[in-house]
Amino acid sequence: MPNAKINNSKNIIFIGGVHGVGKGHICQIIKSYVNIIHLTASEVLKWRDISATDNKLVQNISETQDLLIVNLEKIVEKDKQYLLDGHYCLLNKNGDSEKVPFKTFENLNLSKIVIVFEDAKTIKQRLEIRDGKKYNLNQITHFQNMEMNYAREISQKLNLPLLKIQSSNYDQKTLIKFIDENTIRH
Repeated sequence: MPNAKINNSKNIIFIGGVHGVGKGHICQIIKSYVNIIHLTASEVLKWRDISATDNKLVQNISETQDLLIVNLEKIVEKDKQYLLDGHYCLLNKNGDSEKVPFKTFENLNLSKIVIVFEDAKTIKQRLEIRDGKKYNLNQITHFQNMEMNYAREISQKLNLPLLKIQSSNYDQKTLIKFIDENTIRH
């Protein structure tokens, strides 16, 4: 179980939100303005190797997050900037929303965090189109509220700057300025 921080340079910005909120799209916009490497937690975990790609349930959240840290230690270089997109909360093996262990965020040694949110009906629509199955609106609403509250808690406990943005209605200049501080422009 990893206990050490990934590195001491605080060169990872975490961008989180529920499945289907639009994190990937926002990360692509950021990359077009800022010299930053975009990683997804799923790619770093090699999710395809440990679960079906359409499976949103995590069998053991602590073990999965420990694997995330171990794999990131192999990837992250001190002289580069990273944008890691993932989740503040996950769906456990029973389908219930559960906070990612706080130690994960401590070990990531983050410089700042972003929480992306959207209208739950919009998220439901996006997920149903993308995944070809039905989703529960109340569960999406609960999951998103839990993510937003936990992002605030992490920000406060780790004394990290937090930016809250709605994926369909945000000021791009504010987002880029928040991300770009202390990073190198193209």
